[in-house]
Amino acid sequence: NMSAFAEKYRVVAYDRPGYGQSSPREFFPLDYFDRDVEDLAALLDKLGLIERVFLCGCSDGGTIALLFATRFPERTRAIVCEGAHGYVEEKAIKALREERPRWEEGFRNKGLWDTPRARAQMAFFDRWLDPAFRDWNIMDQLARIVCPTLIVQGAEDEYAEMNHAERLAEAIEGSELWKVGGAGHMPHASLPDEFNRRALAFLADK
Repeated sequence: NMSAFAEKYRVVAYDRPGYGQSSPREFFPLDYFDRDVEDLAALLDKLGLIERVFLCGCSDGGTIALLFATRFPERTRAIVCEGAHGYVEEKAIKALREERPRWEEGFRNKGLWDTPRARAQMAFFDRWLDPAFRDWNIMDQLARIVCPTLIVQGAEDEYAEMNHAERLAEAIEGSELWKVGGAGHMPHASLPDEFNRRALAFLADK
């Protein structure tokens, strides 16, 4: 995906805390999305990217893009958010509860259980499965988004009902909604060519 975007744009991909080459993260606080938004703003400052930017994010990354646009409208040119969360729904809780043992088994079988990556993933499950997180909701903030926004959700998303994306689109004036048939939570991975074409076309005149 990045190579397709890099043909036209300067692309910056970063690892959030707990992932890739970034610092380990063994705890996700209740306000971890807010902290991740501040981290993104600090990263852009560090890179000297003071002009408005396009943001493209999947899952948590989509949520971070939405929140960034609410807090830094002057820095956001347009956003493509895929499988973003606006609130916690039962389908996500059920899927994560079923997945957690499989992730743990996978890490153990590969000898990766005692690693920063495994601890970060388990901490993520712990946060989302914590009853204290059930009330997390950003829907009332989305009206602040004034940049062009493309909401993407796979028709077979394992973590969200289709009305989740519909509600996101309704909350953001002028946004576009793309329901991707035959795709789950990450259309950019399962249908990369189709995703690239649609996302690049959306950004082309922005």
